Amino acid sequence: MKKTTPDTEIKNKIYNVARKLFVEKGYHRASIPDLVRASGVSIGAIYHHFPSKEELARTIHEDAVNLFLNKYDCYVRPRQSGREKVRYFVKMMFEWADTDLITVNYLLHARPPEVLNCNFTICTAEGLEAVKEIISCGQACGEFKPVNPILLAAMVSGPIMRMIELKTDGVITEPLSNLIDETAELIFSALRA
Repeated sequence: MKKTTPDTEIKNKIYNVARKLFVEKGYHRASIPDLVRASGVSIGAIYHHFPSKEELARTIHEDAVNLFLNKYDCYVRPRQSGREKVRYFVKMMFEWADTDLITVNYLLHARPPEVLNCNFTICTAEGLEAVKEIISCGQACGEFKPVNPILLAAMVSGPIMRMIELKTDGVITEPLSNLIDETAELIFSALRA
């Protein structure tokens, strides 16, 4: 097992606190003094590990997107049918939200476009490409309606995002993983040819 050094622990603390603050307060409203207060580290320690708030946001972004893409490659891409891909995409997102709601919310809502040189959230960039791949598979084998793929992609990602928002807001109190099958079936019903 790899040992962490005090320096690595400080860097991880800064990173995790920043992620949480960016989600809770928004990137622009989360200041370096907020990060100092919440993490208990000095301004110097923050700048020792991350040259700027923008670089910290970029690092969080890159890590979160890579995690999303790795999960997608493991959970969804190997599935053969569109129906299976929908179910495993719901499973991936709901189980991830149950275990790491901060990262999921960061991907959905907290990515500052001007720092990342794009105007997209996960839902309209990497996430859209992933869902379009699911739609393409389902349409190619005749499972999904032969309509505009973007419309069908919204039928997949919209309910998933809304369920995660309801979990974040405390409206849904049970684990989202308890709702995987029902949600996937409702989405599939909307897509079915």
